[in-house]
Amino acid sequence: MTLDLITAFVVSGAFATGVLVYRRTAPSAGATALSRGERLALALGAAATAIVIGGYLGNGFRGIEHTADARPAGAVEAVKPGIGR
Repeated sequence: MTLDLITAFVVSGAFATGVLVYRRTAPSAGATALSRGERLALALGAAATAIVIGGYLGNGFRGIEHTADARPAGAVEAVKPGIGR
């Protein structure tokens, strides 16, 4: 894993998103609201979502890569013990 500028932006954005969600779900005066654990779970979920979305946007969408000269799994040669090449 390498640390580059995109990774730093994504992680800092995820932390900021988590903090904002945690603060925005704080109970107001006299209102019945979420518990601290529920607020923390929402904040962690928002941070994880920000990491996933930021990872896709920062590194681009990549499909399944195909190689042109791939050998089938059965074509691998087995080396027998005691027989040199």
